[in-house]
Amino acid sequence: MLENYYGERATDKQRKRLLAVAAALEIAKSSVGAGNGISGARTEYDLQSVATEIATLADAIQAALEKA
Repeated sequence: MLENYYGERATDKQRKRLLAVAAALEIAKSSVGAGNGISGARTEYDLQSVATEIATLADAIQAALEKA
């Protein structure tokens, strides 16, 4: 989905960020998609939460990878 966001000449920093954001989106997708029988209102709340926290989650993933 985001593979070519920065184009073919993406820098190393951009590629690393893209991987972190992609990982964060996968986590968010699983979280929002986890059905618990609650109506669409819960999904809307989950999506709003994801929208406000996706950068923080990507930052945490990227920081963890850089420590390795």
